[in-house]
Amino acid sequence: MSYVWYWLGHLYYRLATESFKAKDDQIASYFIDFKISSLSKASIYVVQNLQMQMGMHVPISDVSSDLTIEIGTASFALHKFPLVSRSGRIRKLLLEAKDSNSNSNSNSKVSRLNLSSIPGGSQAFELAAKFCYGVNIEIAMSNVGMLRCAAHFLEMTEEYSDKNLESRTEAYLKDAVLTSIPNSISVLHHCETLVPFTEEINLVSRIINAIANNACKEQLTSGLSKLEHNFPSGGDAAEMSPDWWGKLLTKLNLDFFQRVLSAVKSKGLKQDLITRILINYAQNSLQLGLVTRDPQLVTQLDSHKKQRVTVETISGLLPTQSRKSTVPMAFLSSLLKSAISTSASTSCRSDLERRIGLQLDQAILEDILIPANAHGNSHSHSPLYDTDSVLRIFSIFLNLDEDDDDHENDEMMYDFDSPGSPKQSSIIKVSKLLDNYLAEVALDSNMTPSKLIALAELLPDHARMVYDGLYRAVDIFLKVINTSYVYLRMSHTYIHNTN
Repeated sequence: MSYVWYWLGHLYYRLATESFKAKDDQIASYFIDFKISSLSKASIYVVQNLQMQMGMHVPISDVSSDLTIEIGTASFALHKFPLVSRSGRIRKLLLEAKDSNSNSNSNSKVSRLNLSSIPGGSQAFELAAKFCYGVNIEIAMSNVGMLRCAAHFLEMTEEYSDKNLESRTEAYLKDAVLTSIPNSISVLHHCETLVPFTEEINLVSRIINAIANNACKEQLTSGLSKLEHNFPSGGDAAEMSPDWWGKLLTKLNLDFFQRVLSAVKSKGLKQDLITRILINYAQNSLQLGLVTRDPQLVTQLDSHKKQRVTVETISGLLPTQSRKSTVPMAFLSSLLKSAISTSASTSCRSDLERRIGLQLDQAILEDILIPANAHGNSHSHSPLYDTDSVLRIFSIFLNLDEDDDDHENDEMMYDFDSPGSPKQSSIIKVSKLLDNYLAEVALDSNMTPSKLIALAELLPDHARMVYDGLYRAVDIFLKVINTSYVYLRMSHTYIHNTN
């Protein structure tokens, strides 16, 4: 029996000195000088560790534990030695606790540490503690970010033990995560609850940079494959859609999505791919075009503020403004409608109006039927449509906006007076669109004559080949106004007679 104790004592001494790498004599001597009670705890740990290596299910906590770790409401009864052999933070905290106890003459044999601030909480600490006990934990996409942050927090580095948790998680990140776009996006999604710890170790930036680099490689590879195999626009091309990975970004929160998009834009990702990714994210994050006439319902929506921020962010990520923009008109119109309904910033709405104005000849009537923001305008005399916004949009197209001082883009300038102008077809399309719009808004009994006249006078005289559309709109407006007048007179008469 004495030989067994000698062997355990010798093994304990070697474990202590080798694990600490003789870098801290004070700590080594502190844990070696445990007397027989501490030696028995070491023997328990050795036996437990051997049992774990043999695949036996042995709980980390034990009645003979000499260390209690508290994390929120969770409590772990553990042993000092396996933890201090791998965690620099716990080692330092125990030294501080020992000095404090010696100064206060405390005889407590069980130390207590509170690590509630550990990233990942009790779940992360439990895995880290098992790792310290020699249990082979599974590192996966769902927990590698959490474990990497926990390893940094607990200072589980090579300084304290070979093949420590930090190096293990780093190896997994390099081999399985940073080389794959889907895996990077998955890990990035799980990092959303770990901010700001992930920022301290630069983990988020590394993952985002890896996504951007791999996305540009994917773009290049996809282009070369199409050239090499000359795929038709059928099944094979669809299977190799260059924005396949962009659909995975919908799981990210707005902040991470914005950072990823900014990164791929800076790396040179094509604008049409960026547009597709933005459309897909917006369709999953926004109730595009949703407008309610009940302001109380709007205030009850918990996501109202989030919707507004999302609209503003997506608008800011759109490709450069141009008449040849890859952004579909229907998407721009939906964004503007959402921007108005969520009371987005003036700069956001102005940017979207300008984008629509530059591409107005591609619009249909539904694109410019922009409902007025009912928020704060609940009275029955509010107009149905935001004619002021449409007025600005047409003015941008016609270059009549007095606030527009950006004249360096020649393609925005129209020579409408020239009979041979290639833009003549565009102005004819827009004139028909405006007349159809006038006929639609004329049905609104709250439309004022001044607003209707302002819209009708936007186009130059030669823009309308025929005036049938304008006459029709005026006729509808006069009938609606007359009906409203008769209804008003009848209401007044009824009220007068009842009194």
